[in-house]
Amino acid sequence: MENKALFNKYDKVQHLKTERTDWTIRVRAQAVWKGINRMTQEFRGLNVIFIDDSNSRIHAFLSAKICDLFPKPPKEGGIYSLSNFHVRVYSDDEKNRAVRFSKHIYFANHTQLILEEDNITNIAPYAFDLYELNDVKKFVSDSRFLIDVVGIIEDCNMKCVRSREDESKMHIKFRITDGRSTVNVTFFNTLAEDLEKELKNMKEEPVTIIIASAKVNEHEGALCLNNYPATRFYLNNDHYSVKIMKERLLDPTFSIKEKVAEEGNAPPIFTVADIKKLPKEYTESKVRCQITVKKVEQKTNWYDYVCTSCGEEVDIVEGRYKCLKCVRNIPYPDRRFRLATICNDTTGILAIVFPDDEIQRILGKNAFDVADEVGDDMTFPLVLKSFEKKELLVTLKIGERNLNKSSNIYTAIELNDPVESLGNHSPKKLNLPK
Repeated sequence: MENKALFNKYDKVQHLKTERTDWTIRVRAQAVWKGINRMTQEFRGLNVIFIDDSNSRIHAFLSAKICDLFPKPPKEGGIYSLSNFHVRVYSDDEKNRAVRFSKHIYFANHTQLILEEDNITNIAPYAFDLYELNDVKKFVSDSRFLIDVVGIIEDCNMKCVRSREDESKMHIKFRITDGRSTVNVTFFNTLAEDLEKELKNMKEEPVTIIIASAKVNEHEGALCLNNYPATRFYLNNDHYSVKIMKERLLDPTFSIKEKVAEEGNAPPIFTVADIKKLPKEYTESKVRCQITVKKVEQKTNWYDYVCTSCGEEVDIVEGRYKCLKCVRNIPYPDRRFRLATICNDTTGILAIVFPDDEIQRILGKNAFDVADEVGDDMTFPLVLKSFEKKELLVTLKIGERNLNKSSNIYTAIELNDPVESLGNHSPKKLNLPK
């Protein structure tokens, strides 16, 4: 009877309503992060993801105006009794929400936060709202939510790339797979450094990673997960999803190594002439073409300045670099390769932009390294000219503007060695209307 009374003492997260404030919940703080105004860098308050014994999650906010009333604010992993708080419904235009629950908690002057000594109600260490990697694309157009995913890290031999102009700025790139889909991931700054350190200490391979509250972006035609203040990662965690992922490793059709896709799964190979005639059904599709790099354009910039937070290209506003997406000045932007080329096969010519990550992979250098070697911004790097006359099997992401003829510049997402003998991979004939 005593245990029953204890359990009945607490309300469930799912039962919270806006009409009253005399709620009492028993929850674990899974993630805690500071809210910072991007324009003024002013501290706005603390954000918390709470989970209860039903694995229900809710976001809570402790305003900076009343932080002094809570000398012992929530800490990650701590179990708390939380009483007398406001419950509010999210508005439709609120973005980058770490939890999909329609309500969130606001601390008030009279809110009580008590750290519990035990875990008698058996609250799990973590709770996630996991999505399949092939569902990630949906979140590009739905900016309301961050996303939780799980996957195997394809190559753990990665290191942080530091900004040459600001040593405190860094990023780390890697790819994860769930056996059916693969997604690029880029972590920036502290989270990048934390991942690098933890991977060095990992003795068990392969490494499974759960990424909680990731931001979905699209860069140069490819999907990418980036970190947000709420983002956390967990390596080889004992969560049930990790066990499922390990079971997939026993499936002979599953491989965490990159390999040439089978004919039925690989993007089709087309000639340049046929790529120019692709129908609208190919919007956002991947296709391949085997080409020769006829010319590397030297009259256009070979790099872009990009935001160190979101990776988007920055603009110059009143003489300062500014990210319009993050709405803040970027004093030390990163540089990324953007190589404009003219390519051809026997059927025609195509303008293709080669992507930063593939150029880095091929050269073994980033844009800052190449800029240091050149010594000034006026000279075009010879190492980039070396792409001329190369034969490549290029994977393109076909955009809507390519198909409606408003742009004749195509975006590459992969650069590979040519197929020596096309054989069964001969460019396909399109059944186009005459």
